[in-house]
Amino acid sequence: MQVGNQTRPRVHQNVVAELARRILSGEIPSGGILASMQDLADELSVSRSALREAIKVLSAKGMVEVRPRIGTRVRPRSGWNLMDPELLSWCGLDFDHHLLESLLKCRQLIEPGAAAMAAANANAGQLAMIENAFLRMKAATSLAERLQADLDFHVSVLSASGNIFLEQWGGTISSILLAAFRISTETAPSDDEAFDVHAEVLDAIRLRNAPRADRAMRRLLTVAAKDLHVAEGAVQKAS
Repeated sequence: MQVGNQTRPRVHQNVVAELARRILSGEIPSGGILASMQDLADELSVSRSALREAIKVLSAKGMVEVRPRIGTRVRPRSGWNLMDPELLSWCGLDFDHHLLESLLKCRQLIEPGAAAMAAANANAGQLAMIENAFLRMKAATSLAERLQADLDFHVSVLSASGNIFLEQWGGTISSILLAAFRISTETAPSDDEAFDVHAEVLDAIRLRNAPRADRAMRRLLTVAAKDLHVAEGAVQKAS
């Protein structure tokens, strides 16, 4: 059976999501042992076969391991496949400060270079997608529209870099990026600064000025760090 969310029966989706929630929240901590198969099956009102399939999914993502005569143990977060889109989507708004800071550091390493590459490589259609996302950000009348447009802006820049790995990386982390954008938007004193720096990124790419695009994206990530209350120095160390 495939473990993708699109093909998994809903009962399996629900069991997987519930067990993932308990692990991500710390209810079942790293090194903790899940209850017995029968006890869990009774508690969740599912069959043991459905529970076994759910544990297989979590095991494939590195979150748990089945140990003979011991049971199912939660693995340390360092062993999880954090680049798995489904795992990131489960994190939602509940990811901890360390994960948030790690994401910002990773973006600081990747996105400025991607913006510079986009300035050099973007075609007319890709430029139009970046500009369209920016205009939708400004015209958004709801938080959901604003967040989706912001996500589309960053993913479009990664795509316009001309590097297939950067393009796929954007798609992979889109779930957690959306959650991070929600936090930064809700805690920011004003959207004005973020809009201004997004405009700088767009202008630099449109003018084919790679160094300026790099610098503008760095400034944008600094604004994000400030809005998320992550120390600027912690992000800048990655650069």
